[in-house]
Amino acid sequence: MLRYGESLRKNTTWLMIIVITLYSNYALSYNISNIEQKLNHQISINPKAVFYEIESLLVDPELNVNLKAILMVLQSEVAYFIDQPEHILKYSRAALATGLLTDTWHARVLISQSRGYFQRGQFNEFYATANMAVIKTEQYNLSTYKISALVERAYANNLLGNNDQAIKDLALAIKYLELMPNVFDKAIILERFSAVNKRLGNIKVALKYQHQANIIYEKIDTPHYLSIGYYNLARIYQAIENWQDASVWMLKSYRQALKDKNKLNQAFSLSRLSEYQNNLGNIKEANKYLNEAIIAADLSASERVKIHVRKNMAKILAQNKAFIECKTLLLETITLAETYQMERDKIELMQMLAETYFSLGDFESAYITLKSAK
Repeated sequence: MLRYGESLRKNTTWLMIIVITLYSNYALSYNISNIEQKLNHQISINPKAVFYEIESLLVDPELNVNLKAILMVLQSEVAYFIDQPEHILKYSRAALATGLLTDTWHARVLISQSRGYFQRGQFNEFYATANMAVIKTEQYNLSTYKISALVERAYANNLLGNNDQAIKDLALAIKYLELMPNVFDKAIILERFSAVNKRLGNIKVALKYQHQANIIYEKIDTPHYLSIGYYNLARIYQAIENWQDASVWMLKSYRQALKDKNKLNQAFSLSRLSEYQNNLGNIKEANKYLNEAIIAADLSASERVKIHVRKNMAKILAQNKAFIECKTLLLETITLAETYQMERDKIELMQMLAETYFSLGDFESAYITLKSAK
């Protein structure tokens, strides 16, 4: 009878452990689902606020490790929306290092990480990570995330000069993309799809899908993403040197960035406006916009935009034959690009510096700089 009682107690204990485990897993799953739903809604409206909200959650010592891993994936995604490549890579690597991600979250973080490498200008890493994301989504039949992964791999292939492969990925992605409902996630993919087509010279296609993305943003009525959407539309017109239409859309982008009180987007829009007005021969307007862009950039948290506006200022200095000032600015900006591992910008800046040395008659420095840029 004693043995039976002991056996019953053991069985009851194991039953309680199983029930507690199942309840804990259910509670965690429910908690993650609720948090994700809440944050996804906020991300589509104000990603910067979400970024700081997640930061505060991540420092909580009582936070469940599984939930922490998921929050780090979400944080890497938010970091892309606010142009923070350092944080994209920081949180995506940290999430992967936990070893706790399910296949879906693993695929998501790979897509996010690939975008971090894109923003850094590290195109080989961009391709490798996007390719891993495609493999992961195919392996586990994650059709929604497969679209994003294919578009990112297409972008990477294009940047590496593999345009045939890029076109194949885009052709496959569009079959799934057109079936997606018109929601926020689709707008993000449409933007990336449009951007690759712009680089491939498919301007009509690029315009079509960027307009579709903007329609979704207009329905959501969020100035943050409208600013980005109008910015990308202006860049398509820039690609065909339609400076007038590019200026119209970039001004709309800037106005949305003002509504959003977003110094980062303001700086990018103002810098492009300066470039377009300069090409239209409106030099006074160009200088005005550029000076405003530098002020906004320095008030932002993005090193990338600080580099971008200074690059544009160097171009204007070179056009005005102010080569000494141009050289000084380029040397400072190259140091900034090196510090933040912005490889693509660094190479472009060094090429500009080589041209500046050449204009100054310093041919040896021009040769050494150009050689180092390769």
